[in-house]
Amino acid sequence: MPRPKIEDAEERLLSAGLNLFARLGTERVNTNAIARRARLGIGTFYSHFTDKYALLREIQLRTLAGIRVARLDALARASEQTALQVRRSAQAVVQFARSHPEAYRVTFGRERAGASRHGPVVSESSRPMAEALARLQAAGRIDAALDPELAARAYSSMEIGTLLWWLEDPGRAQEAALVDTLARMHPAVSGGV
Repeated sequence: MPRPKIEDAEERLLSAGLNLFARLGTERVNTNAIARRARLGIGTFYSHFTDKYALLREIQLRTLAGIRVARLDALARASEQTALQVRRSAQAVVQFARSHPEAYRVTFGRERAGASRHGPVVSESSRPMAEALARLQAAGRIDAALDPELAARAYSSMEIGTLLWWLEDPGRAQEAALVDTLARMHPAVSGGV
């Protein structure tokens, strides 16, 4: 069997690490196991990443970037109607989670705790949503008493927790029902005046 090309080493390490983290958890995986799974030497691992937590952070950053791109693409196709934009955003994140369940679980699930001891935990910022809610509030389109920052953080936590729950067993809810529920609970829609 031909040996894979070294030029693909970083992608192979990321793929191997993602698979192992998703199956075993961060604490039960070491750099040797990741290198072996990628069919590379341990020296090659260390030429790309300082440790398994650096690899984990790269997986998380790439996942967040993928979610942002999916949301922005969905919003670009939506009109200026807030409800349609919210629905498209929810649909984009649900489709991303369905298409990349390991990456979503590793980025937002239990693996976050392991990484926090070894560097900053990455997370999706609620700031863009809080700013959008503040603009809607200033335009009189949502309740003036709603705290935009708190609402954005609460919604983000609910969305992430719900998607993690759904990914454990996608039979728990139909995808369309999941999108509909997330869209209806978004503060830009549910926080009306």
